[in-house]
Amino acid sequence: MKDLHAALKTTIVQQVDASGFRIKHVRLQYTKDDFLDTLHVQPSSYSTAGLQSTDLLSFMGFRRSPCAFHRGECYVSVIPKEIDLQIFAKSAAAAFLQLGQAENHLEGCGLALPQPEGWGFFFGKPSEGRRYSSEYTSGNGHVAPRVQRLKESEDDYFSFVLTWIEGSGAKGWTTHYRAKHMPLSAEFAAALEFISGFASFAECPEFEFESCWWRFTSFREDGSGVFGRNTEYVHRGFDGHAAHFSPGLKALLSAHVELEKHGFSFLKIRTPASFTDRHYVASPSKRPQPPTSKQIDLGDFDVAISFAGTEREYAKQLAELLRASGFRVFYDDFYPEQLWGKDLVAFFDRVYRKASKYCVMFISTEYANRIWTTHERRSAQARALEEKGREYILPIRVDQTDLEGLPPTVGYLPLDQYSIEHIAELLMKKMKG
Repeated sequence: MKDLHAALKTTIVQQVDASGFRIKHVRLQYTKDDFLDTLHVQPSSYSTAGLQSTDLLSFMGFRRSPCAFHRGECYVSVIPKEIDLQIFAKSAAAAFLQLGQAENHLEGCGLALPQPEGWGFFFGKPSEGRRYSSEYTSGNGHVAPRVQRLKESEDDYFSFVLTWIEGSGAKGWTTHYRAKHMPLSAEFAAALEFISGFASFAECPEFEFESCWWRFTSFREDGSGVFGRNTEYVHRGFDGHAAHFSPGLKALLSAHVELEKHGFSFLKIRTPASFTDRHYVASPSKRPQPPTSKQIDLGDFDVAISFAGTEREYAKQLAELLRASGFRVFYDDFYPEQLWGKDLVAFFDRVYRKASKYCVMFISTEYANRIWTTHERRSAQARALEEKGREYILPIRVDQTDLEGLPPTVGYLPLDQYSIEHIAELLMKKMKG
């Protein structure tokens, strides 16, 4: 490994002192053609409790060491050449704020984030933080001679179940987690892995033998009577999930998005083989159920729906009618968890340019003027050019707005003459053809 503080030639490219960090971009030249760009960061403030800026740097892959470019020690890492330190400092500060919010919410669920560095740097002492490991390593959190379902809860995105398990190898509580729009996105799965103690189970009986994520808390008592047990702590943490679990994950993924702009992150994201592993098909009288385990790749959507917020109710109605008839529809509210932590610019470009057989557009004044719909439209139009005349964009005209780049010769359906139900029928015939 190369020395990140010494070389034949060193050049301080830029430096800033902002947002609680003193940062220097140093270019190291080891030989005539061997260069390495490094960031040397010295945290300049700390708080009396919780995660510290030193922990953030450790999460990002910086390592603590004596520094030739700051007085004392710093945290150092290799970086790409192209980096704006002012923007980087703002992103680091924003990510640190989001991590603090995530920590507060998750503590309300009885969950904790690791703290690998702590306060040692600020007092000239070794790094001293906290590291958590799963309390249950010998079993699977589900199988035991005695299993009792204690309570359940939910929020807008997830369902939670608390069970008591007792046997020769374990005695305590398992908390089971399942997203309402499965499967877990790669970012969400990485966030759970970042929070200590989570594991997955393929056929959870608490969710009709569908998969779940789970964590186990061992029963403990110190001999001081009922108040010496951790029972109340476990139940209080479980009860906090409805209000705090999703906001905690959202804050965690928001921090990831800030850092990812500069090539850093603290999440180990594994690229999934497919966008989703289940196709949810609904009937008018039943909740959506996953009848098969067929994997659906991004390119398998029958239709993607593009709309402005003012037309969301129309888009939702159309999406639900199509999905209820067994078609594969990309409508953002069908995949809320999967969108968390994504680079949405790149993700939506894939959906509207590569991932669907057709793209339905609800064209209106708002659609023509919104930033996100403009991005979706340009991706869809790029795909339409590649189709060389085959129908791809299927416009629904909400008002008389002319959309830039959409030829007037393209056939459309006016919403004041066709109901959403009728449009759905026509679209299903086209997709079946």
